[in-house]
Amino acid sequence: MAGDPKKPEVGEIHIDASSCSAYVVDLPPGGMVGLLSDHEGVNLVVDEVVANQSTWGDAAGVTAGDFADLTTANARIAEIDLYLPAARKLVELLTETRAMQVETRERVILSVARSVDARARRAGNEGLLGKYEKTRAYRSEAALKAARTRKKAAA
Repeated sequence: MAGDPKKPEVGEIHIDASSCSAYVVDLPPGGMVGLLSDHEGVNLVVDEVVANQSTWGDAAGVTAGDFADLTTANARIAEIDLYLPAARKLVELLTETRAMQVETRERVILSVARSVDARARRAGNEGLLGKYEKTRAYRSEAALKAARTRKKAAA
Protein backbone atom coordinates (compact mmCIF):
# COMPACT_ATOMS: atom_id res chain seq x y z
CA MET A 1 0.00 0.00 0.00
CA ALA A 2 1.47 3.33 -1.05
CA GLY A 3 2.21 5.65 1.82
CA ASP A 4 2.58 2.90 4.42
CA PRO A 5 6.12 3.25 5.85
CA LYS A 6 5.90 -0.28 7.29
CA LYS A 7 5.28 -1.63 3.76
CA PRO A 8 7.15 0.89 1.61
CA GLU A 9 7.08 0.89 -2.15
CA VAL A 10 10.16 1.64 -4.24
CA GLY A 11 10.69 5.39 -4.45
CA GLU A 12 9.04 6.27 -1.15
CA ILE A 13 11.02 8.51 1.19
CA HIS A 14 9.62 7.33 4.53
CA ILE A 15 10.60 3.79 5.57
CA ASP A 16 9.85 2.40 9.03
CA ALA A 17 11.82 -0.80 9.59
CA SER A 18 11.56 -0.54 13.36
CA SER A 19 9.95 -3.97 13.42
CA CYS A 20 13.43 -5.33 12.62
CA SER A 21 15.13 -3.46 15.47
CA ALA A 22 15.31 -6.50 17.77
CA TYR A 23 17.56 -8.40 15.36
CA VAL A 24 19.27 -5.86 13.10
CA VAL A 25 23.07 -6.17 13.21
CA ASP A 26 25.85 -3.80 12.22
CA LEU A 27 28.86 -5.89 11.27
CA PRO A 28 32.38 -4.44 11.32
CA PRO A 29 34.12 -3.77 8.00
CA GLY A 30 34.73 -7.12 6.31
CA GLY A 31 32.26 -8.83 8.64
CA MET A 32 30.29 -10.33 5.76
CA VAL A 33 33.34 -12.08 4.31
CA GLY A 34 32.93 -15.81 4.69
CA LEU A 35 29.21 -15.74 5.47
CA LEU A 36 27.09 -18.28 3.61
CA SER A 37 24.66 -16.90 1.05
CA ASP A 38 21.38 -18.30 -0.18
CA HIS A 39 20.81 -19.36 -3.73
CA GLU A 40 18.01 -20.44 -6.02
CA GLY A 41 15.77 -23.08 -4.52
CA VAL A 42 16.14 -22.11 -0.86
CA ASN A 43 12.40 -21.53 -0.48
CA LEU A 44 11.68 -25.06 -1.72
CA VAL A 45 14.11 -26.42 0.86
CA VAL A 46 12.57 -24.42 3.71
CA ASP A 47 9.08 -25.55 2.63
CA GLU A 48 10.26 -29.17 2.60
CA VAL A 49 11.78 -28.99 6.08
CA VAL A 50 8.67 -27.28 7.46
CA ALA A 51 6.34 -29.83 5.81
CA ASN A 52 8.31 -32.80 7.16
CA GLN A 53 9.15 -31.53 10.65
CA SER A 54 6.14 -32.87 12.55
CA THR A 55 6.36 -36.40 11.08
CA TRP A 56 10.00 -36.89 10.12
CA GLY A 57 11.92 -34.20 12.00
CA ASP A 58 13.03 -36.40 14.91
CA ALA A 59 14.11 -39.24 12.60
CA ALA A 60 16.06 -36.75 10.48
CA GLY A 61 17.76 -35.27 13.54
CA VAL A 62 16.17 -31.84 13.10
CA THR A 63 15.95 -30.55 16.65
CA ALA A 64 13.23 -28.23 17.85
CA GLY A 65 15.92 -25.57 18.30
CA ASP A 66 17.20 -25.97 14.73
CA PHE A 67 13.65 -25.85 13.40
CA ALA A 68 12.89 -22.70 15.40
CA ASP A 69 16.12 -21.08 14.18
CA LEU A 70 15.27 -21.97 10.57
CA THR A 71 11.70 -20.66 10.68
CA THR A 72 12.67 -17.53 12.63
CA ALA A 73 15.51 -16.72 10.22
CA ASN A 74 13.23 -17.35 7.25
CA ALA A 75 10.54 -15.01 8.61
CA ARG A 76 13.11 -12.32 9.36
CA ILE A 77 14.60 -12.61 5.87
CA ALA A 78 11.12 -12.19 4.38
CA GLU A 79 10.54 -9.12 6.55
CA ILE A 80 13.89 -7.57 5.59
CA ASP A 81 13.15 -8.30 1.93
CA LEU A 82 10.05 -6.09 2.22
CA TYR A 83 12.26 -3.09 3.04
CA LEU A 84 15.35 -3.62 0.89
CA PRO A 85 14.03 -2.46 -2.53
CA ALA A 86 12.65 0.79 -1.08
CA ALA A 87 15.75 1.28 1.09
CA ARG A 88 18.08 0.77 -1.88
CA LYS A 89 16.06 3.25 -3.94
CA LEU A 90 16.11 5.72 -1.04
CA VAL A 91 19.92 5.44 -0.85
CA GLU A 92 20.05 6.06 -4.62
CA LEU A 93 17.75 9.09 -4.32
CA LEU A 94 19.72 10.55 -1.43
CA THR A 95 23.05 9.93 -3.19
CA GLU A 96 21.87 11.58 -6.40
CA THR A 97 20.24 14.48 -4.54
CA ARG A 98 23.42 15.03 -2.56
CA ALA A 99 25.44 15.02 -5.79
CA MET A 100 23.20 17.72 -7.25
CA GLN A 101 23.47 19.82 -4.08
CA VAL A 102 27.27 19.44 -4.13
CA GLU A 103 27.21 20.53 -7.80
CA THR A 104 25.24 23.66 -6.86
CA ARG A 105 27.51 24.46 -3.92
CA GLU A 106 30.70 23.98 -5.99
CA ARG A 107 29.40 26.18 -8.82
CA VAL A 108 28.51 28.94 -6.35
CA ILE A 109 31.99 28.68 -4.78
CA LEU A 110 33.58 28.97 -8.24
CA SER A 111 31.39 31.97 -9.01
CA VAL A 112 32.25 33.65 -5.70
CA ALA A 113 35.98 33.10 -6.27
CA ARG A 114 35.79 34.54 -9.81
CA SER A 115 33.79 37.50 -8.55
CA VAL A 116 36.31 38.17 -5.77
CA ASP A 117 39.19 38.01 -8.27
CA ALA A 118 37.44 40.47 -10.59
CA ARG A 119 36.29 42.89 -7.89
CA ALA A 120 39.62 42.88 -6.08
CA ARG A 121 41.03 44.86 -9.01
CA ARG A 122 38.69 47.78 -8.27
CA ALA A 123 39.89 50.70 -6.23
CA GLY A 124 38.98 50.39 -2.58
CA ASN A 125 38.94 46.59 -2.61
CA GLU A 126 42.62 46.03 -1.84
CA GLY A 127 41.91 43.72 1.15
CA LEU A 128 39.30 41.63 -0.64
CA LEU A 129 41.64 38.83 -1.76
CA GLY A 130 42.76 38.20 1.81
CA LYS A 131 39.18 38.02 3.08
CA TYR A 132 38.39 35.20 0.61
CA GLU A 133 41.76 33.44 0.70
CA LYS A 134 40.31 30.01 1.61
CA THR A 135 37.59 30.28 -1.04
CA ARG A 136 40.11 31.11 -3.74
CA ALA A 137 42.52 28.37 -2.61
CA TYR A 138 39.70 25.81 -2.57
CA ARG A 139 38.67 26.84 -6.08
CA SER A 140 42.24 26.41 -7.34
CA GLU A 141 42.92 23.12 -5.53
CA ALA A 142 41.77 20.80 -8.36
CA ALA A 143 43.78 22.69 -10.99
CA LEU A 144 46.91 22.66 -8.83
CA LYS A 145 46.56 18.92 -8.20
CA ALA A 146 46.17 18.29 -11.94
CA ALA A 147 49.30 20.34 -12.63
CA ARG A 148 51.27 18.34 -10.05
CA THR A 149 50.04 15.08 -11.60
CA ARG A 150 51.04 16.20 -15.11
CA LYS A 151 54.45 17.28 -13.84
CA LYS A 152 54.95 13.96 -12.05
CA ALA A 153 53.87 11.99 -15.14
CA ALA A 154 56.24 13.99 -17.35
CA ALA A 155 59.21 13.28 -15.07
